Amino acid sequence: MSTLSHPFPASECAPQAEAAALEVLGYVGVVGIGTLCFLFGWLTPNGAAVLTVLLLTALIVLAWKRFDEGRHPCFVLLCTLMFFQGGGLLAYCLGAGNDPLQVQIMTPNPFYLARDETGLALLLLPIAAICVYAPCRWNYQRVPPPSSVKVTRYLPYLYLVFFATLPVQLFKNYRYYQFVQEHGGYTFIYVNHAALAASVPFLVRIVPLVTFPAFVAIFAFEHRKKYLVLTTVLYFFSASFILLLGSRVATFSLILALWCVARMKSTKKVRVLRVLGLALVLLMVGDAVNKLRGGEDVGTTFAPVTVLAGQGISFNVTEMAVKYRHLFSPYGTSYLLRELTDAFISNDASNYYRGRALAFDISVLLNPQLFALGFGTGSSWIAEAYVVGGATGVIIASLSIGFVLRLARYLSRSALWLFVVAMVLPDLLVMPRSGLLDWVSALLRSAVAVALLAIGWQFYRLLLSIRRAPTSACAAAVAS
Repeated sequence: MSTLSHPFPASECAPQAEAAALEVLGYVGVVGIGTLCFLFGWLTPNGAAVLTVLLLTALIVLAWKRFDEGRHPCFVLLCTLMFFQGGGLLAYCLGAGNDPLQVQIMTPNPFYLARDETGLALLLLPIAAICVYAPCRWNYQRVPPPSSVKVTRYLPYLYLVFFATLPVQLFKNYRYYQFVQEHGGYTFIYVNHAALAASVPFLVRIVPLVTFPAFVAIFAFEHRKKYLVLTTVLYFFSASFILLLGSRVATFSLILALWCVARMKSTKKVRVLRVLGLALVLLMVGDAVNKLRGGEDVGTTFAPVTVLAGQGISFNVTEMAVKYRHLFSPYGTSYLLRELTDAFISNDASNYYRGRALAFDISVLLNPQLFALGFGTGSSWIAEAYVVGGATGVIIASLSIGFVLRLARYLSRSALWLFVVAMVLPDLLVMPRSGLLDWVSALLRSAVAVALLAIGWQFYRLLLSIRRAPTSACAAAVAS
């Protein structure tokens, strides 16, 4: 406990900086050598894919060791980068028999990129990874778990809000599930999301806005395990209907964010087998949800490498950005500006126009008929950054993300700031398959939700003061 409650002595800062510099330079050197081997024809595209997996894996292991067994959001982001962008590559290395370098998503006629384009797409992954890692690693110091002394006074209010609004959220999610089932299933969400939202009364849509921040605040402030388990189970039970719809990203990203918050609150040594078990369970649930929305038998054989190959299809988005940058780059600014409103405006096929979203434009380019039916791709911060600024754009964007994660870890020393960080983490951690500025839009939406929660807290305090006033007056009268 004491080793985590005191910062490193000043004399250790220089060795820490030197070690970080050696790690980054060594990693960059390996990437450079691999690039030269590819350019000279000594490394095949498949060999470059294997090298990319090795580089990403090595960086994940480094992040685990350097960041105190995952006590930094950088570690989780690198894992999601491997899963969403490198999952197909990893499955190939594990013998899945897939072809990760072939563009297969949505298109009826899979195709390959030119050799140089494939090499560039593969190169962007380790470049992005090291640019995220470097700012987080530089002069990294252990941060003690935040004290909950100043925030425990909020817990009674938070529990009141959580349990009062949870039934409304449960009803909303169940009604959404019914409505989608009545209108063709999962793809309806992406055909006409506005109609789905209008299927419940306005008040029912508004009230649950405070359920999420109340739950996250409880998770960040509470240290009594039984209360944490109870609220977590109840919240995810209300979200189970969203999983039954076939939507997985929001739920799974929240799980990853909560795991990250739990690590930052704890000083206990992590059990690697438990982490691997959690990862396996998430893979199994994700595979079951995917089969359920596709009308398949959920009881069919589960193969982790097959799930990895399927989720790693997001690498195809990066490949498309590299190959067709000349088509997408004129709309780069439009993509980023529209992402700032995604948390507030329904974004689906019914209101599509060219330049609205990179994921939409890629889907339309690949298969406009399927897109009209509600099918599509995710996006990627790497793909969007490359469309906007090429390889330089990827470097700048990735370094910026690294500094944001560094700031998030620094702010998490305070319980209140840990709550703010936890509100944004779900969108930050899925950036390998979401937009470059989606997390900013989520931050703005979270600010509105937290403001509602803060206004409610003021009313709660006022009611408490009114309730205590007569009691104090009676006590004074008796004393006189």
